[in-house]
Amino acid sequence: MKKLIITLSLILLLSCNSSRNSSINDLINKGDLETLKKKKKEYVDLMNDLRLDLNEINNGIMLLDENEQIQVISKFNVIEKEFTTYVELQANLKSRKNVVILSEFQGALKNLFVREGQLVKKGELLAEINDSGLKEQLDQMLIQANYTKDNFDRVKRLWEKNIGSEMEFLKAKSDFETNNKMVEQIRDQLSKTNIYAPFDGEIDEIISNLGSNLVPGSPILRVVNLDIIYAEAQVPEKYVSSIELGTEALVSIPLLNKEVTSKIVQSGNFINPNNRTFRVEAPVENKDKRIKQNLNARIKIKNYSNIKALVVPLRVIREDASGRPFIYKLVETDKKDILLTVKIFVETGANNDEEIEITKGLSIGDIIVLEGANNVEDNQRVRVIE
Repeated sequence: MKKLIITLSLILLLSCNSSRNSSINDLINKGDLETLKKKKKEYVDLMNDLRLDLNEINNGIMLLDENEQIQVISKFNVIEKEFTTYVELQANLKSRKNVVILSEFQGALKNLFVREGQLVKKGELLAEINDSGLKEQLDQMLIQANYTKDNFDRVKRLWEKNIGSEMEFLKAKSDFETNNKMVEQIRDQLSKTNIYAPFDGEIDEIISNLGSNLVPGSPILRVVNLDIIYAEAQVPEKYVSSIELGTEALVSIPLLNKEVTSKIVQSGNFINPNNRTFRVEAPVENKDKRIKQNLNARIKIKNYSNIKALVVPLRVIREDASGRPFIYKLVETDKKDILLTVKIFVETGANNDEEIEITKGLSIGDIIVLEGANNVEDNQRVRVIE
C-alpha cells in the first residue's frame, strides 16, 4: 500500500510540476519560510523512500535477470602499515659562511695575495692595506716604551729602598703605562691593515682593486664556504607542536634533480605576526659544490607518523549530505564472483595527497571498493576485476 501511495504521489508531482513551481514561487514571494521548510522535508522524505524502493527493484532485477549488467569495480585490501605525512614548503638555500670582508682601516689597498676562485684556509693572509707609516711610528714607540720601562724599573728599585720621592716614582710609572698603551693602540691599528681568511673557503669575488682608497666599511672581497648549505623555510604556526629539533626533513632541488634527507637543526621561537609562521633550518651536504646559494628548493617536513595505521586511497572517501565520510565495503554473496556493497561510515585521521588514515570503521582484512567507488550505491551487487 505504501509503495502504491509513493508511486501515485510521484505521478501527481510530475503532472503538477508547473503548478508546483508556481506555488513555490508564491511562497517565496510571500516569504513563508516555515511552509517552504515543510515542503522541503516532504520532498526529501519522498525521494529517500523512492531511492530505497529503486534499490529494491534493482536488486530484484539483478537477482532474477540472468543477463543483468553488473557494475565492474576493483577492490582494495585493508592492511596495517606505517603511515607518514609531511608539510611541504618553499625553501631558501643559504650558507652560514658567506662573508664580505670590510676594511677597518683607512688607506690604499697595497697587496692582494689571492685570486677569485682560489681555495683558502682559515687565518691565511688575503690582502694588505697601506699602513701610512704606522710601522715606523710603532718602532719609535717601542724605543720610547723600552726607555720608560728601564726608567720605571730603576725608580721602583730605589723607591723600594726608600730612596727618591713619591712623585718621581708615580711619574715613571705613569710614563711606562702610557707608552705601553700607545704601543698596543698602534699594534691594534696595524693588525687592521692585514686581511685574513675567517674560515676555510673560496674567494668568491674580489670587490676592491689594487690601489683603491679604502675607508672603514669599504668592501674588499667575499669569502664563501658551500660545504654545508641550509634550507630555510617559514612554517605555519599550526605545525608548531609537531615540528621540533631532529624532525625528519626532505630537501629537493628541482633544477639539480636532487633530493637530500636531512633533519631540522634550528626551529625559531618567534612567530612572525604578519604571516603567523616560524623559521626552521635543515642542513644539506654539498660535497660536489653543485648547490648554489639562493637556488629554488622545496622542503618536506615530517609532521605525523604512525607505524600501525589503517590507510586507504584518498579517492575512495565519499561524503553524505551532512559531510560524514563513508566508504563502500564489500561482502560475499551466494554467487562466487559477485560481491555486495555496504556503506560504512568511518572516522579519518591524517592524510596526504594520495592516502588517508582510517581511525574508526575499518579492520585489517576488510575489502573495500577502489576503482568505481563513485559509481556504486549501498547494497549494490558488483563484480571485481583484478
